[in-house]
Amino acid sequence: MRISIIDLGTNTFNLLVAEISADKQINILHRSKYPVKLGEGGINQNYITDEAQERAHLAFVEMKEIINSYQTVKTFGFATSAIRTANNGIDFVKQIRRDFDIDIQVISGNREAELIYYGTREAVGLDDEVVAILDIGGGSNEIIIANSEKIFWKKSYPLGMTRLLEQFQPSDPIKMDEIKEIEMFLKDKLSDLIEALNKYTVNKLIGSSGSFSTLRQVILAEEKTETLSDQTHYNIKLEDFNSLHQRFLDSTLEERTQMEGMDSARVHLMVIASVFINFLVKESELSILFQSAYALKEGALFDYLKTLSQSENLISSDK
Repeated sequence: MRISIIDLGTNTFNLLVAEISADKQINILHRSKYPVKLGEGGINQNYITDEAQERAHLAFVEMKEIINSYQTVKTFGFATSAIRTANNGIDFVKQIRRDFDIDIQVISGNREAELIYYGTREAVGLDDEVVAILDIGGGSNEIIIANSEKIFWKKSYPLGMTRLLEQFQPSDPIKMDEIKEIEMFLKDKLSDLIEALNKYTVNKLIGSSGSFSTLRQVILAEEKTETLSDQTHYNIKLEDFNSLHQRFLDSTLEERTQMEGMDSARVHLMVIASVFINFLVKESELSILFQSAYALKEGALFDYLKTLSQSENLISSDK
């Protein structure tokens, strides 16, 4: 059985096509991403602009062609922060349904955090150690404190990078007083998170999704290392992050565009994302950083597989 999953993020849409075998093995057939920038220009006004909707429409044209080419039997769409907070978000979802015959589920921040946890747990191979999982989005950030067996604490913050960028509009390059202003804002908004990190004595931070993937790509490009694309997680040394963080702070948008390994869809967000990560490291006991290659869409895939297995077990027991 082939299924497709679409993650409608605030900055990027992601498509995953997978095949599930009779013995419940997963084979990823296709991955693609689309820099839709759905939140640009209207996210802090709780509105999806006409321009953003046009970019989304074009992305769906391409995604629908790919989905059809793989002859998938089910398509699951998950809408996150930009759509769930937009006054015209439901209208947007209805339009996608009319134009492409794809149902989009607008999920809560808590549900988003759960799916991110399922994906990251598989990518990294969690054990008994309690870790923090961070997904840096354009509209929201999901933080999960968990181990392989249990989620101890989770929260979705409407503090995504597109929101922060449009709120603070930092200089190019960013100035020290602007960094301090952002950090003071984060200190106020994330006080409960810092308390939770200290309560559970967390020292490992696992980052999923785009910003951490960009960190990995830039570090590997600088080291002239193979992309290690088959590895589902990567240890980001703290000294490498600190060095790259300073480079981001000192750089202009044009200079970041020229960095090897830089994702063009995130070049405008990486400074503020790096400030966010650095803030968490400074304010807590975090000293080990990992990148997870899996996030929401993979989590949704594993969650569907679990549901499928449970249904089949239920049918077997009824017999």
